[in-house]
Amino acid sequence: MDIMKVDKVLVLVIFACSLVACSSKTVLKTPETSLRSIGETVRVNITGQNIAKSALDQLTREIKGQLIIAGFDLPEEANPKTLNLDVNVTEFDPGNAALRLTVGFGAGRGSLLYLAEYKNQGGKILASMNGEERFTGLEPGFNQNYGAFATLGGEETATTVLIKEAAKHIIELALNPKQK
Repeated sequence: MDIMKVDKVLVLVIFACSLVACSSKTVLKTPETSLRSIGETVRVNITGQNIAKSALDQLTREIKGQLIIAGFDLPEEANPKTLNLDVNVTEFDPGNAALRLTVGFGAGRGSLLYLAEYKNQGGKILASMNGEERFTGLEPGFNQNYGAFATLGGEETATTVLIKEAAKHIIELALNPKQK
């Protein structure tokens, strides 16, 4: 096989691997304005059928923590300006570290799929998105963001990375209104 063809095939394989490693989100409804201007309090409801309770609890804690950092309050009781954040986790799998490390190319990847919706007290959807977080160990920057050798981590590391990335995207949805 010609050297030029081998180089092109190698570049395509590397590009394909990097696409497999990406997280994505499909914003179904972007808020017209930052949701902080609509209400400064948020009630969080995380659900998921056949999802480990420990993963749902960890996601709840992470989202609440990032909401507080973003300047929201977490009330005990709702008021007319309280926003409701509903997150339905449809799939969670931390993946298999052994497969990630030995086979690569997306084998053993972890995934977290969810639907996140911010609603007002009347039930009107103010912002929503489908999120797809993936962890293959090929993601650029994960070792800087989550500690040295995060891409080599096992189930606990993959779970932490997936949950932190999901929470980050969910909070960004509330704070980044439509660009005009």
